[in-house]
Amino acid sequence: MYAKLAIRNVKRSIGDYTVYVLTLVLSITMIFAYNSLLFSDAINSFSKLMRPMMSILICVTVMVVLILGWLISYITHFIFEQRSREFACYMTMGMERPAMSRLFLIEQLVIGSVTLVGGILLGNVFYLALSQVIFKMFDKTYYMDLSFQLPAIGLTILCFFVMFAFCLLKQRRILKKVRIKELMSYSRQNEHVAAAGRKNIRLKMTAAVLLGVLGLLCLYVAFSVRIELFAGFGNMFLMAAGVLLQGASLMLFYRQLAQVILQRYKRSGKRLHHLNIFFYRQLTARLNTNGRQMGVISILLLLTFMGLGGASFMANAYEDALQKKVPFDVEVSQHYGKLDAGACRDFIKEHSKITADLSYDIYYLEDSTLIADMLDRKQDPVEGFEEWAAEANMDRCIRLSDYNKLRSFLGEDPVSLQEDEYAIQTQEGYYRDKIEKAATSLKTGGREYRLEQVLEGPFAQDDINESGYGSKTILVLPDQACETLKQARGCYVAMVDDREKTDYQDTLQKTIEKTVGFDGPSFISAYTYQGQKEEMQSIYMMTAFICCYAAFICIFICATILAVQLISSSKKYRYQYDQLRRMGTMDSEIRKLTVKQSAVYFFLPMILPLFFLLLYMAGIGFAFPVQRSMLIASFAGAAGIFLAVYGCYLVITCLQYQRNVLKGTKQFRLHDFIRQEK
Repeated sequence: MYAKLAIRNVKRSIGDYTVYVLTLVLSITMIFAYNSLLFSDAINSFSKLMRPMMSILICVTVMVVLILGWLISYITHFIFEQRSREFACYMTMGMERPAMSRLFLIEQLVIGSVTLVGGILLGNVFYLALSQVIFKMFDKTYYMDLSFQLPAIGLTILCFFVMFAFCLLKQRRILKKVRIKELMSYSRQNEHVAAAGRKNIRLKMTAAVLLGVLGLLCLYVAFSVRIELFAGFGNMFLMAAGVLLQGASLMLFYRQLAQVILQRYKRSGKRLHHLNIFFYRQLTARLNTNGRQMGVISILLLLTFMGLGGASFMANAYEDALQKKVPFDVEVSQHYGKLDAGACRDFIKEHSKITADLSYDIYYLEDSTLIADMLDRKQDPVEGFEEWAAEANMDRCIRLSDYNKLRSFLGEDPVSLQEDEYAIQTQEGYYRDKIEKAATSLKTGGREYRLEQVLEGPFAQDDINESGYGSKTILVLPDQACETLKQARGCYVAMVDDREKTDYQDTLQKTIEKTVGFDGPSFISAYTYQGQKEEMQSIYMMTAFICCYAAFICIFICATILAVQLISSSKKYRYQYDQLRRMGTMDSEIRKLTVKQSAVYFFLPMILPLFFLLLYMAGIGFAFPVQRSMLIASFAGAAGIFLAVYGCYLVITCLQYQRNVLKGTKQFRLHDFIRQEK
């Protein structure tokens, strides 16, 4: 009997919680698809870095399960509040508490089981699409695996029961203790907002702003200053403090937002215009009731913006980073010693056909720190490492003949310099503009050189053809000017007939390391195109996948909570809308009012997260100016994706809200009342 009653109750209420059911299906779909990646041997074999990335994916899945558990707990409690009078009627008719608890448990498990089965079925399809993308990303031959990943199914079911178990046990404890009198007024429970004066509200809002600013300052200091406190973990503590302070700022802000809007409304001269009284009354009532949830939603939205923006940035930066890292097919360098170019050449000949190669040196300018000064990238001396800082700040240069030879490998035209001229090669357009604007003369070896030109483009300027640390820039001097200079590192580059088959990076490095003697310090760097491509694909693209995973789950959760709150309250306020119709309000005006209510309610939690996001972007753009344009483009694309998904939820919510408000009501007009009087 209870099972039939539970199924009837599910059918009756499924229309009000369609958005909730849809979100659970989509969430389980993503959880199952990403769990399937964990157990896919083919995907894990693509790169040695895939295993660490999968470990990160497990941590993200745990976080997703916790967040979804909070969503299920909130929605389950919300449903219980809406049906509290129904449960009170069951108790008055003699239904025992254990039976009523089982009834509610069966209802929620029916909903959960349907979403679990639907999520796993859709998840297998999504996994096939996701694996195809990863196969293509790693340039592997794709084969369609139609078999279910049984370990992934087991892990998904485990996640499902973990998410549902705690919230259902919590509701069971409530049903065991609650009385009929409490159930009758359970749905009217509200957050207790203190009747504070305007001064207290202003103080609390000021405190919220100050907490947010203090959190931003903590993050700024953590990323810009090296702090040696707390055993070297000072920066991590500051980062954690900044995140917590901003979370507290968001929570406090949205707890007081209803009172701020109400005060503003009271001072507004337009409050009697176009149903503003009704609109503001409903808005402030919802914010008073759901202020705490609004704070949590705003935190999740901030994480969503950062996740989507980060995913978009990683996807956009991949091709650019790969081209800058390995413009040549094979690159080898040895710091503090003479590189054995013959050993490099012999090894590559065994694995590839060399079409062009060059062995050359990079030189120190021990009396010049031009690049470090111009780009403001001077290394500060650290106690015990003063010589390293001085060496890092020294300019480094390459012979003009070697430079032109390398340019010919890339299909670029040669560069010519007079005896008193020098050039600068950089891979960043930002640095090029800065250097051209400075146009500083170079003074070294008792001579002065004037800047002839600045060249921009990929030139292996990551640890190989680079001056200093992180400058991505090097000087180009005439050959005769380099005759008396000290060698900084030996380099070897090669172009081969098929760069996609240069997957021997680690073996090459180990081979060259064996040629190094033990008479002094040395450091070998070996890069191949295919080796770096696999590493960057694992780091950039899989990070983008994981960020998208967490971000979409957060979007689903935030939009679902807002949708359920609006749709559930639409039935409660149907009588008030009916009164508006009795007073002559047209259906078209009511529809516009519902659109306005839904849009404002969905937009409010985005205010502070968007503000913080803009500050984050400004700070990152200031700290890393070379990535500024890509950063803006990435977050703009992420904003478009967010608005598309969030907008779909808003449209569905608005349509359901209008259907509930206008369902079963009659449009009253003046002639109806005249007829009744006659």
